[in-house]
Amino acid sequence: MAGRWSLGGLALGFLACLMAAENGCQGGPDAVAGTRPAANREAGPVTIPDLPWQPRSDWVNVKTAVTPPATGDGKADDTAALQAALDKVVSGTTLYLPPGVYRITKTLNYDRPRPLGVSIIGHGRSTIIRWDGPVGGRMLWIHGGAVDSRYLGLTWDGNHTAAVGIQHASKTFETENLHQDEAFLNFADAGILIGQPVPEAGPQEAHQESAEFEYTNCLFENCRRGVAFVQFNDYDNTFDGCEFRRCAIAIQDLHGNVYARNCHFENSSIADLSIASEHGSSARRCTSTGSIRFLELAAQVVPMTLQDCHVANWQAADGAIKLSGGPVLMMDCSFDVPAGGTAPVRLDSGDQRLILSNNTVHQGTELLQPGNQTHVVTLAAGKRSGVIQSATRHFLKETVVMPGKTFDAKTDFGAKADGVTDDTSAIQQTIDAARKHGQGALAYLPAGTYLLRDTLQVTGANYTLGGSGLKTCLIWKGDPAGTMIAIKDPDHVVLENLNVGSHDAGAMINQIDILQTSSGRPCDMTYDNVATYGYYQKKPEVKGLRLVGLPAGSTVHFRHLQGNTHFTDSAQATILVDSSYEGSITVEGKDKRRGGFLGFQMRLTTICTHAVYVRDNQNLVMTDSYVEQADNCYSFQGGPDDPPGRIVIQGPKSHSKAGPVTIDNYGGAIFLGHNQYYLEPNPAVIVQSGTQPLDLILAANMFYGTTPEIRHAPNTRLTLLGNQHRDAKIADTGVVEDAFTPEGAAIAADLLDELRRLGQLDIQLNYPELAYPGKHR
Repeated sequence: MAGRWSLGGLALGFLACLMAAENGCQGGPDAVAGTRPAANREAGPVTIPDLPWQPRSDWVNVKTAVTPPATGDGKADDTAALQAALDKVVSGTTLYLPPGVYRITKTLNYDRPRPLGVSIIGHGRSTIIRWDGPVGGRMLWIHGGAVDSRYLGLTWDGNHTAAVGIQHASKTFETENLHQDEAFLNFADAGILIGQPVPEAGPQEAHQESAEFEYTNCLFENCRRGVAFVQFNDYDNTFDGCEFRRCAIAIQDLHGNVYARNCHFENSSIADLSIASEHGSSARRCTSTGSIRFLELAAQVVPMTLQDCHVANWQAADGAIKLSGGPVLMMDCSFDVPAGGTAPVRLDSGDQRLILSNNTVHQGTELLQPGNQTHVVTLAAGKRSGVIQSATRHFLKETVVMPGKTFDAKTDFGAKADGVTDDTSAIQQTIDAARKHGQGALAYLPAGTYLLRDTLQVTGANYTLGGSGLKTCLIWKGDPAGTMIAIKDPDHVVLENLNVGSHDAGAMINQIDILQTSSGRPCDMTYDNVATYGYYQKKPEVKGLRLVGLPAGSTVHFRHLQGNTHFTDSAQATILVDSSYEGSITVEGKDKRRGGFLGFQMRLTTICTHAVYVRDNQNLVMTDSYVEQADNCYSFQGGPDDPPGRIVIQGPKSHSKAGPVTIDNYGGAIFLGHNQYYLEPNPAVIVQSGTQPLDLILAANMFYGTTPEIRHAPNTRLTLLGNQHRDAKIADTGVVEDAFTPEGAAIAADLLDELRRLGQLDIQLNYPELAYPGKHR
């Protein structure tokens, strides 16, 4: 598991301030797999979507498979039934709540011993769990250490009485969990609370870290805090497509770190984002209307990026944004100043580093309030711009496309999933049936261990191959040089909720877990919650998922991926990775055609030789790359016969034993920052060697507990913008002087366009109705 570092100290008096401020969401059976259209309108969605599931063979129905059974009629007390269902959970369980209103009167206690790959699934706005217990209670307490679990399609109604909807306060490390298509309504304290005990709930056990959580298409309404991270080590929290209405603080982060993208905020009575975190954070393509303030940043060792955010009608007399922290990069943001309002951005620290590019203020006011602007740098606007046009833009999806007809590997084709019987033929028949049917059909593998002796072949169009999650495991007993799943020329095909060889921690049991290739035809492929080999391993070349030779016109979308990932001669393809955990990333290939794009949004790497290898002057863009306990962070290599490359990497944290960045004859341009270089090694040595010309830009970086040392060859142009250094006790501010030429600043401004390209691709693939009104992929 990821190791955790603490800075010490806890913000005091928050609750009193909070209370003082308060007083003054269908698809049919023929749906196309993999698409999730967004509402294309300025008016806000009503709620989360309805999810008309076709229940699957391994789902545990709380109305029929539990004693006592739940009724879901809104009148009977379903507490005992839901508790009995939670008590039945083991690794791989899918707990299913059909449509209904489930009335509960006591806290549901989810205390299973570190379950893996569990799903708790409802029908979205049609499955409501409503509190009818004492004032100040909590609805669900999760403290068994769930790993790689999903909470999907549930509406939690606190009934203006409960304090907390879901509290993650686990006894053991809890990681890689997903909240999706959920609503949290009417909570006196928090919709989701990470860590802090609820005083009214009595004694509680010590909380271990709950890290690497994703919140996707969730609604938080009438909650004092939408989501609160209040203890150390609760890192890597990603919000995508969420909406917050009438909360005091929508997202409060005291000691973790947050990535908020494509989120909408309305009428927060204190702030949309309150960030006092330990590692870097970001807000990208977020919109806000009518809140007191959009952002309060008070994190002295933390860098941050604000990209393409739009704020209107804030209520605070002293601005929409208060900055008192580490370096900030702000680009493509716009502010619609309320009548009589002051400039939107206030710098509360005299040494605040701020880099600006292409920000706009309406009504003719200045962007920055008067004060010390010694460390403010303005870069030119790029050739591209942001993609969000209005502060009233919403992202919450009222409708999503559901799977079509389901073909079950066990019930329809006789797979055993016992880890002994060869299930290759049964699974292949399941795949072939879904491919033949098309129209969004699902080839479903219930939870179990499926033994393969031959490669599964995935081709064709408009279907999904999926399982229940981490406990739908494929293991290999064939040729040691074999491939478990071979994908060729897919056309709107999805691979989801599968564990493909990630558990095989020995030697080369098989050569490749998943191999995607092409006959020369463009492809369209989506991966969602797929695990391969590489988790906590130091074997970057072993197994994993590989894309080889994908041509121009190809689109590959990784919604969530775990394990070693190789991209070879696929620089003509368009590839987006929304979130990726563990293993190493390798980008390579001598093909000189590079008209595509490879972009990562959230990336976590721990316990590896290197987090990322880029070879052959290949291109790469990463916006939130978190590295911890690695031997090294980044290795960039090239040669004289390779075309010039472009790398842009932003990161909340870079922590390694040997060194953060090694550049060996890479030619072109590299932009590093924002990033937090954290404690080890000291000094943080960035080494560049070779004969290839290179522009190396470091911008908005925080060197915390370590000192920067940059060694570069004579043919490198080094540009330093808005960097800072602090000691480990947050006592002294070190000076990292800006150093740039007009030519270097122009290259830095140009490389920000790579972040804009990634933002545009995010909207095109995840919110197609915003990018292409009236159409979707």
